[in-house]
Amino acid sequence: MLNKFINTNYLDNTENLRKQFKNIKPFPHLVLKDFFNREFIKKFKVELKKEIFHRLDSDLYSFSQTDDLVNSKNSVIKDFYNFLTSKEFKDYLFKITNVKAEGKIDCSGFIYSSTDYLLPHDDRLESRRLAYVLNLSENFVKSDGGSLDLFDRNNIVKSIVPSFNTLTIFRVEINKTFHQVSEVLTNKERLSIAGWFND
Repeated sequence: MLNKFINTNYLDNTENLRKQFKNIKPFPHLVLKDFFNREFIKKFKVELKKEIFHRLDSDLYSFSQTDDLVNSKNSVIKDFYNFLTSKEFKDYLFKITNVKAEGKIDCSGFIYSSTDYLLPHDDRLESRRLAYVLNLSENFVKSDGGSLDLFDRNNIVKSIVPSFNTLTIFRVEINKTFHQVSEVLTNKERLSIAGWFND
């Protein structure tokens, strides 16, 4: 099943990825470019855009979000969600992160439009073990905003431009894994799915 969904370059490189995850700063994470089968992800993006996105605004965030995709009736989305929840994929994640996360998976679609943002937070919730973001935006550059920024204390030390088919994963650690989505500065839509692997 892994061969069907994942770029095979990542299947032969688990030991190196595990070392990167363990040693990278400011906290354990991986930025995996062109991670999934590209043709499937293009199809998935088209189907995700058909879901209903609800507008959400607060002091902490401003974006549009789907309901949890576990409830989607779309067959393409269901196939992908079932893959994310499969034992095979969870075992693969354990190989590259050494983080056991065998429980429920939270998974929603997000659209950040012009002036949308998500302020710094650490994702703290007792059951969360691994956070993930799969970017589905195309043609984003740094000046468009919408980057995933990782903090060391109060300083941004890494900014990840939301490139198409890039999967970012990181271990959730209370009071340590602070991150944000910077304000989108143009009329481009930042489309992604994101959530957590729980214990």
